[in-house]
Amino acid sequence: MEITTVLRNILGVIAFPLTTWNITMNQLNKAAPPGEIVQTKYSEVHTILSGVGEVTVILEAGLGSVSIDWCYVQPEVSKFVRVLSYDRGNYGWSRTRRKTLTSIDSVEEIKEVLVKLNLQPPYILVGHSFGGLSMRLFASMYPDEVAGLVLVDSVHENQYLVGNQNKKFKRLVTFGYVTSLMGLPRIVKQKVGRKILAKEYDKHLKYIGFTLGAYKSIYREYIDSTISANQLLDAKPLRGDLPVIVVSAEPPSEQWKEQQLLLSTLTNKTEHIQTKAGHSIHLEDPKILIDCIKKLVVERDG
Repeated sequence: MEITTVLRNILGVIAFPLTTWNITMNQLNKAAPPGEIVQTKYSEVHTILSGVGEVTVILEAGLGSVSIDWCYVQPEVSKFVRVLSYDRGNYGWSRTRRKTLTSIDSVEEIKEVLVKLNLQPPYILVGHSFGGLSMRLFASMYPDEVAGLVLVDSVHENQYLVGNQNKKFKRLVTFGYVTSLMGLPRIVKQKVGRKILAKEYDKHLKYIGFTLGAYKSIYREYIDSTISANQLLDAKPLRGDLPVIVVSAEPPSEQWKEQQLLLSTLTNKTEHIQTKAGHSIHLEDPKILIDCIKKLVVERDG
């Protein structure tokens, strides 16, 4: 057992009244999942499936985010194609027994979900931020099953190589995990994921942002992010003729800008769209992504 988990449990016992209060609040705020639970080998995966069509679009959320992050994109894309979003790890309404939460873990999980739901290829993959790593890895591992890839201000693997991690953020997610059982993040109102989405999801965010699983997953994914980065480095290059659209936000730094440019050279058919939006393009300007997905569907059908 990791020292962080031991410390988390010790604090939970020492601050037993707070721990009891925190668990009670989780139960009081519990909200029913908007989708369905799919049982896999290691997990119970919360999925939202909508639309119809020969192609399935897979929406992969960023670090700390969940399926309902796509609340402005999925309903519109569902009007012309089938769409699947889901919660990784212990985020949202999903629960897993996996010891690591790397990009390969995500690919294995979504692959099993696709089989369980009988969703056959071809797939169009859409990955936001951290989720872009697993969507790229999926496309590398199963090149014949992927018809297109959209990277939404996706991280580049260089962001997570040894020495490149954000130490301040790493301390933050570690502190959140260690103190999550006793409810300190709830006391200081430091939730995981979004603070605001469409109004209909207010009660969902109030619940999923403070679950023990959310703090565990964001900690685990970030701790394992160097492993994920190396999984991408070791992966086969993407198929040269794979249509890829890289949609970049207004860059917060020169390093981020350079990494977006690296992504724009992934294949011979990569298009780069530079926007004025912030990092969460799918929430700030969803039409851009809807149009990108539609373009890939039309090109594939055309």
